[in-house]
Amino acid sequence: MEKDSRENLERRVQRLEKEVKALKSLLQDQESADSVTLSSKTDKVTLKKSPSASTPKKEVTDTSFTDKIQLGENWLQRLGIGLLLLGVAFLFKYSIDQGWLIPPIRSLIGLGIGLSLFITGLQLDEAKNTLKQICLGGGIATFYITGFATFQLYSFAPATVVWIFMVVVTLLSLSLSLQQNEPILSVVGTLGGLGTPFMLYTGSGSLSALIVYTAVILSGASAMYVVKGWRSLIWTMTLGSFLVMLVGFYNNIIDMAEPIFSDRLSLQAGILICLAVLWVVPVFREVLTKQSPDKWPDPTFQNKDGSVDDYAAYLSNPSVQLLALVVPIAGFLYSMGLWNISTEAWGVIAMAYSLAIGYMYLPLRNVELIKLASIHGFTALILLTISFFLLLEGELLFIVLALEGLGLRFIASKNKDEELSLSSHLLFGIVTVWMLNEFTSYHQPELAVFNLPALTQLIIIGIVGLAVPVWLDTRSSKRIYRLTAHLGLLGWFLSELTLLENGHAYVSVCWGIYAIALLIYGLTKEKDDLRMAAMGTIFLVVGKLFLIDLSQLQAIWRILLFIGFGALFLLISYYVQNKFLNEDVPADRTGEIEI
Repeated sequence: MEKDSRENLERRVQRLEKEVKALKSLLQDQESADSVTLSSKTDKVTLKKSPSASTPKKEVTDTSFTDKIQLGENWLQRLGIGLLLLGVAFLFKYSIDQGWLIPPIRSLIGLGIGLSLFITGLQLDEAKNTLKQICLGGGIATFYITGFATFQLYSFAPATVVWIFMVVVTLLSLSLSLQQNEPILSVVGTLGGLGTPFMLYTGSGSLSALIVYTAVILSGASAMYVVKGWRSLIWTMTLGSFLVMLVGFYNNIIDMAEPIFSDRLSLQAGILICLAVLWVVPVFREVLTKQSPDKWPDPTFQNKDGSVDDYAAYLSNPSVQLLALVVPIAGFLYSMGLWNISTEAWGVIAMAYSLAIGYMYLPLRNVELIKLASIHGFTALILLTISFFLLLEGELLFIVLALEGLGLRFIASKNKDEELSLSSHLLFGIVTVWMLNEFTSYHQPELAVFNLPALTQLIIIGIVGLAVPVWLDTRSSKRIYRLTAHLGLLGWFLSELTLLENGHAYVSVCWGIYAIALLIYGLTKEKDDLRMAAMGTIFLVVGKLFLIDLSQLQAIWRILLFIGFGALFLLISYYVQNKFLNEDVPADRTGEIEI
């Protein structure tokens, strides 16, 4: 027994030695074989070699740990520069309170701190890129703080000199941003440039000069955006221009008893500039990116080495999509607040404006910017709807809205456009809410049924129930629209006929005739949806007979309704049984029937 165990042990040791030799041979082999199989007489060992097999597990753990350290280091750098800038501001304030240093020395200290940060950032190695950019941005921000303090707190330097200093700092920041290929400097420079007029504000100034200055800053920033495509820059431009236009509107329009025409004109020019740099320019760059992604890359798809990923699936920048929706509408509403002109005139302007925006729909689709094209179509729809509300009123307004929704339904069906499809649903939702309000509100027309509101509602019900489903893709959406039209027609009968004497009797009669006609049509065409809707309506009629008509109608009407509907339902049941339920007996089997 002991001898057998020793022999087994020796065989196992020999087999293991062979396997170890094979493993050493495999590790020394430089070929890219995917798998190597080692076998012995009784056992088999399979080893698979993959690109990551030679990578020690410890290195993966070290990489993850390094990433965590780097993330924490970045936050420390941001916190450090933020605290340092606050310390500079507190230093200026404290030196003023204590009277330690004369104003020029305070400004020189600020310049010294800014230069120290700026030069440190320039000297840092590219490997420490995050710290490099934070130091450069902190130095630029310190220059702005120093210029502000020199002019507003110390007041020893002429305004022209400080203005020139701030403009030079802005140009330095923007040019350095292009050179370093970093968006943070462009963000700091754009914010500082747009904020300079407010930092150096003395209580008086020219609004037109502010608009011209803002236009110059935004033009330079937009040119940089075309070259680089930085999203942070376009949102910085949006925020800065919004604040400038908001302050201008408040100080020169709201806060003035009678605003000056030149101020209105200056602000309107500012709005046009904002539309150009925040809407037209970004859309233009999206077209360039789609047509030539290597030349005009989106930074989101650009690698660290400057190469560009595959752009086959490139759609459009979500930031540009949002701006294409918000900026044109906000610009129109801002313009409405500037000028005191008639509502009809604004309606015409809104319609022309919507057509101009809608004109961009097809060109953007042609260059395969489908999402961006849909956003422009949706924006045009909103402005067109606004124009209808400004130009029309009453029943005509809602007929036009229904026709607009029908047109959008047709376009969305042909182009498979989800945004326009959603827009049409929203329009019909508005129309449905309006009609529900009309049904529940009391009105006493001179002639029931044959009056303009009633005919308008009937036309809209026909559009919803008959025309719209033709251009709907899914069966469920068709059911929803047809059911809405069905309930709308029942509500229309109730709303119009109850105004007459013994109106509930007329309502029951019309509901019953309509339900029976619907039932017969559904059975004839073998449409289960219509048949079920008809049966539901019949049960509704029966419920109304017992719950309402029995208590509110005169005896003669109760008798006529109950007898009439009872006989009618029996006749319909007999007709349905003979027409649809009884199967004809085949002629060749008649002889088989025995009595």
